[in-house]
Amino acid sequence: MNARVEPPEKKKKKKKRKTKDSSPPPPPPPPSSTPSFSLLPDEICENYLARISRSYYPTLSIVSTTFRSILSSTELYKARAQLGSTEQCLYVCLSDRSYQFPQWFTLWINPNRTLPNSFNKRRKKKKKKKGQLLVPITSSNFNSQSVSVAVGSEIYVIGGPVDRAPSSAVRVLDCCSHTWRDAPSMIVARNYASACVYDEKIYVMGGCQGSEDESWGEVFDTKTQTWELLPDPGIEVRKGYAHTRRISECKGKIQLENGMNVYAYDTKLGKWECCDDIKSEMFPGSTCVIDDVSYRYWRYMFLWFDIEKGVWKEVKGLDLLGVKHQRNFGATYNTTKLVSCGGKLLLIWEGFLRYCSNYKKIWCAEIVVEKRGGGEVWGMAEWVDVVHTVPSSCKLWDSLVVTV
Repeated sequence: MNARVEPPEKKKKKKKRKTKDSSPPPPPPPPSSTPSFSLLPDEICENYLARISRSYYPTLSIVSTTFRSILSSTELYKARAQLGSTEQCLYVCLSDRSYQFPQWFTLWINPNRTLPNSFNKRRKKKKKKKGQLLVPITSSNFNSQSVSVAVGSEIYVIGGPVDRAPSSAVRVLDCCSHTWRDAPSMIVARNYASACVYDEKIYVMGGCQGSEDESWGEVFDTKTQTWELLPDPGIEVRKGYAHTRRISECKGKIQLENGMNVYAYDTKLGKWECCDDIKSEMFPGSTCVIDDVSYRYWRYMFLWFDIEKGVWKEVKGLDLLGVKHQRNFGATYNTTKLVSCGGKLLLIWEGFLRYCSNYKKIWCAEIVVEKRGGGEVWGMAEWVDVVHTVPSSCKLWDSLVVTV
């Protein structure tokens, strides 16, 4: 009879096998040991959030009202500056008659996106998740399509036209809080002036309606928030339309391209000079600088300036991107901008929308550049994408890079 009884060891094995197949999940930790940001002081939360990339902020802002309040506070961005975790971000201004005021956007790049090894490598098309797009921010009640410049974490919108008239008004967009404020007005009302930034000072030239010599240019000190008139540049510099000229800073001198000549204002000596040894390149489009190397996009080619030889050369490896831009560019009056952001190039342009003439696309490409042996510069497009769709009458008015 004992032979028919199942041994205890066998029963134990069966029970063990059953437990293995349907093992319950481990018990949760006690509530007292579960971490919660809501229990931490705001100062500690700010310190943590200041170390996180700003691209995560839109998602974090919906976690709680506490997070949303901290992410919009000035203290958070002060902490980012102290920790050295600031980033460069792209801001774009679009203007259209359907907008009550010119609309500003910021480029949001999905931090969880998967980047291809190279844009130039042929690969199978896959359905992808949206990785970047233009996000609208609070609009200003300032009906202006005037010149804009970036100083640190702020964008200054200067002068007119405002309701088709010259203006001396200045509005400032704080890119940390996305709020607007008034700055001291210019001394002279201007239309489509030229402007650039050097040593936290904004130099504004041209665009004035009068013929007064002293009113042609002025400078704004962003630290003291005061305007000061510049010396008379002379009739050769003043003549013509200011918005057709290009203005830039080089080694402490504000250079102005006027026709085939280049003039410069020496910020230390406070006087104008004609640069006979520099000739205007007369290249259309934008110019930007990465690691003291100038880059320019012209006729579907990326160019870089070889200082040693004094010539512009083509950036290698970006032929397919130039072809893509050409195919999706549309009308010749569409706008293209090239800026440097976070050590990379960003190409932004208006492109046509197939089978629909009422709308067009805003494209953007992010490009990595590097110097290689033989004195060549190579580029690689990390991504190319449509970041916004707008009415066909909409214009890409401006694109600026700020540090936040």
